[in-house]
Amino acid sequence: MSSIKYITGNILNITNYPRIIIHSCNCGGSWGGGIARQLGNHYPKAEEVYVNACEKYGNKLLGKCLFIPSYKDTNVMICCLFTAEVGGSNYDFRDSILKYTEQALNNVRKWIYENEGEKNDPIEIDINSAIQHISLKGYKLEMPKINSGIFGIPWQETEKILRKFGSGNKILSFTVYSL
Repeated sequence: MSSIKYITGNILNITNYPRIIIHSCNCGGSWGGGIARQLGNHYPKAEEVYVNACEKYGNKLLGKCLFIPSYKDTNVMICCLFTAEVGGSNYDFRDSILKYTEQALNNVRKWIYENEGEKNDPIEIDINSAIQHISLKGYKLEMPKINSGIFGIPWQETEKILRKFGSGNKILSFTVYSL
């Protein structure tokens, strides 16, 4: 099973190890609430990269992931999981958000394990051009309880998806933060 470790604390606190802060987001170009807003406040240049990707591709981003250097802290990479068309009170249906979460995490696994033959989606290759030559294997995967805030999905449903990534030879281990 997937290794899921739970921590109480602020995910934005500085660490001395490389990590990827994963969050679910919309394709509308708005980091307007939840952890996304906090990431935008801490890492405004990263938010610009996200907005540019949304403006260029819109809903074609659903099920994809975007890795963004923080441009501020060398130990922080941000990973957007595109799970909904829009945010706020207009979020998508639960089943589609969960489906796109799983698809996006499959893509995260491809990038971490550097499966060149599997990185064949031209949109994902384009939006991740800033990290094309960076190995992500040494980064820890950290996240809040994604989908459970603004999108209103019970955490256990997303947790079930995370556990699917704990078998085989390409395991993803997650550290999940709560305040």
